[in-house]
Amino acid sequence: MDTLSRILDLLHFEATFYYVTNFQSPWGVEIPAYRNVARFHYVAQGACWVRIEGVEPRLLLPGDIIIIPHGARQILSDTADRVPTPLEQAYVEAGYDGGGFFQIGETTSVHDTQLICGHFEYEDMFRHPLVDNLPVCIVRNENDGQEFSWVKDILRFMSHTAKHQSDGSAAILKRLSEVIFIQAVRFWQTSSDDSAGFVAALADAQLSRGLKAFHDEPAGNWSVEKLARISGMSRSLFAEHFKHYLGLTPMQYVTQWRMQNARQLLGDGGHSMESVATHVGYESVAAFSKAFKRVLGLNPGEYRRRAREQEI
Repeated sequence: MDTLSRILDLLHFEATFYYVTNFQSPWGVEIPAYRNVARFHYVAQGACWVRIEGVEPRLLLPGDIIIIPHGARQILSDTADRVPTPLEQAYVEAGYDGGGFFQIGETTSVHDTQLICGHFEYEDMFRHPLVDNLPVCIVRNENDGQEFSWVKDILRFMSHTAKHQSDGSAAILKRLSEVIFIQAVRFWQTSSDDSAGFVAALADAQLSRGLKAFHDEPAGNWSVEKLARISGMSRSLFAEHFKHYLGLTPMQYVTQWRMQNARQLLGDGGHSMESVATHVGYESVAAFSKAFKRVLGLNPGEYRRRAREQEI
């Protein structure tokens, strides 16, 4: 399995929410910021202005999709200066109960804006430079190259599924949203010209060798020297490049990724503390527990208890 796939495999979405809009001018909604949330909006018909703090206002046209990985506050509207209505208030005024169309306006016409919108939450303790370093928003069009053009078929199917809530709809929408998110990240990876971040590290011919070797065997006996040797670099140059790209030292990254794997094993509930510690490269439960608490802020036993409580 490639490095990016291994990381995305641990990125699970917990809660999801979808709706299809039909907005008739004048309209504008303000969507509040949420922690550990990614959102997307796909324009099926009409046009939509998007305003996000720190980003130039952008007009989206049919076939455009915007993904907002970090849940930033956003305003969607028919004009670039429309005063918006808070989202929850707009739900109440529209009488929207989560099913069918989210309608603003009394009638429908070919001039209305129809969006497919999704909201999905990361697991609260998922931490990785890949997500941390994603931009405030990613904008693509359904016709952007062969690697992204097929997404329009998924989005149209999602639109149909969201409108006609039937058995299995929630599971279908959740899995398709993950596909869209992953494909957008991959597409951004190949088209981004950023000189830092996890995406750029994967594109570095030398550094990527060390990252792949570690992710292939995260429980191995790793050191900066060993990773540097695999990457074909001196220890000092490797450490310097690693910190530049990822904002972490190599061993900080090793520990962080091991704890993400441990978190998943603890959540599964079918592993003893000793087997979890061994699986992620620790010879003793004490050393593992100390590292887990340092990275995630609570000990493994407490994390396991919380995970079980959330399943009840």
